[in-house]
Amino acid sequence: MKASLLNYIVVILFLSFTVVSGQVQDTTEVDLSINNQLSQYVAPSIFSISGDAGAYGELYSTSRDVARRPGATGRLYLRPTFTFLNNFSISLDLFVSTEGNDARQQINRFALHPEWSWGQAHVGDFNHKFSDYSLNGINIRGGGIEINPGWFRFQVMGGQTRRSITASPYSSVYSQNMGAIKLGIGKEGKSFFDLNVILARDDSNSVPKSTFIVDTTGSDGSTQVGVTPQENLLIGFNTDLKIVRNMLRLRGEATASLFTHNVYSDEAEVDGVPDFMEGIFTLRNSSNADFAYKGILDFKYDFFNTSLKYQVINPGFRSLGMTSVINDKRKYGAMMGFRLFNNILILNLRYDAQNDNLLDQKKFTLERNTYGFNAVVRPVQSLSVMFNVIQNKMFNDSVSDTVKIDSRVSTFGTNVSYQFPAFGFRNSAMLGYSHQISTNYNFYLGGDNDVTVKNIFGNINTTINSIWSFAPGFTVVIIDTWTGVTNQTMTFNLRLNGRFFQSKWNNALTMSMSNSDYTSVMQLNFQSDYRITSSDMIKVKVRYSLTDYTQGTLTNFWENIASLSYVHRL
Repeated sequence: MKASLLNYIVVILFLSFTVVSGQVQDTTEVDLSINNQLSQYVAPSIFSISGDAGAYGELYSTSRDVARRPGATGRLYLRPTFTFLNNFSISLDLFVSTEGNDARQQINRFALHPEWSWGQAHVGDFNHKFSDYSLNGINIRGGGIEINPGWFRFQVMGGQTRRSITASPYSSVYSQNMGAIKLGIGKEGKSFFDLNVILARDDSNSVPKSTFIVDTTGSDGSTQVGVTPQENLLIGFNTDLKIVRNMLRLRGEATASLFTHNVYSDEAEVDGVPDFMEGIFTLRNSSNADFAYKGILDFKYDFFNTSLKYQVINPGFRSLGMTSVINDKRKYGAMMGFRLFNNILILNLRYDAQNDNLLDQKKFTLERNTYGFNAVVRPVQSLSVMFNVIQNKMFNDSVSDTVKIDSRVSTFGTNVSYQFPAFGFRNSAMLGYSHQISTNYNFYLGGDNDVTVKNIFGNINTTINSIWSFAPGFTVVIIDTWTGVTNQTMTFNLRLNGRFFQSKWNNALTMSMSNSDYTSVMQLNFQSDYRITSSDMIKVKVRYSLTDYTQGTLTNFWENIASLSYVHRL
């Protein structure tokens, strides 16, 4: 895939910016020295700047018919924080990239984050978290404020969370807006209790209705196909309580969700709905209500710690304030840990269980169980031995072989780490082995159906002097299938590091060769970063890979990626 001329121009401009910045740094060294001397007397007490800024440019080429990356990519970012009188600060977040376009959500962003002793504000593009089930991780283009005077907590956020895209009936996207309020008592990092309210609503006018409506009667009747505008109201609380000098900790959340799948659907006739709700959220025939909750109890004392957890996300729970959510899930588990003999021996045990079909609406209930054991032994400071055992089970309650699920995956692993001097060099070595057995008990075809994966790996890191070090390593993966076929992959790698000019210029060259029954992959990676000043750095990365298919009709291919970036610490 060839990159557009515009992308190449932008990348060239970005790379030119990095070079010019380095040159300007040298020519303004005297001025900066004067400014630094003045800042010793003025800036710390009145005004200071921190943060970073940078530019990134990347070129990509391949012999494949379809490229996996753009031919050229450019990015600029600026993230300064201005602090006044050590009490009030404003943060700016600016990000511009050639990767954003009209066919998807915009990744360019601009934001301001003023902050003072008892609060903070957000203006522009930002993401924020109220709790795990309400507002968590989505991007907001708008504004918000956080006020935390003493033990009182108040937050309000609002803005656009999605922009509209008009395409086909099934790939169009409505513009979505959101408002969120948090009220609570307590302090972050200590005990608190918060009440959260979030309202998200698609703008049904942001995409032409004609995109979705198909006339089914030839007159007035019509029906909508494709995506539909949605609406979501979330009300809940989350808490974190630290009890008995932080030895006992209780965390929890409960959130109820009112979700309308199609705001074009008719209003529902429901008795007993409070009047104030009618002006906030309209119940329709496509609306449903459900909830999610969880609780975690932690206990920690001296050499012992344990944790109990329980989580339920009901089938109808939806949240437009989250990037994604897997509903119809009940999960619970426990963990115990021991630190013995002054941390010479550390033991951890865990158990997790999960199942779906919480309302018995499905024919079968799928369950997942995990048992785990981990032990670390450090008899001396230079030697560490780790043992690990994990078993995963997945099964349902069907009696029919065609849809029955009953599988087990058992993994046993160990590795040894050792630090030692040899030939005047400092060395650290690691050798490990893992053995995994996968069995499907409801599938039988002329013999056992185990699939065994053996993994042997090792490496050694040798420091020759303050400049040079190298690290050879290997990995062997052997897969034995139930049909009797064995696949083996061997990988050898070598990393060479060089640090020059009192570690201002660091270089790393990595070479790896991987061979299997079907492919041979060779890869070279070179990375170099040079610290121009204590605040400025230039990084260069080059990667070349060659893939040969030893069997089949697939075409061999190569890939090249080269990038140059400049980072300035304010």
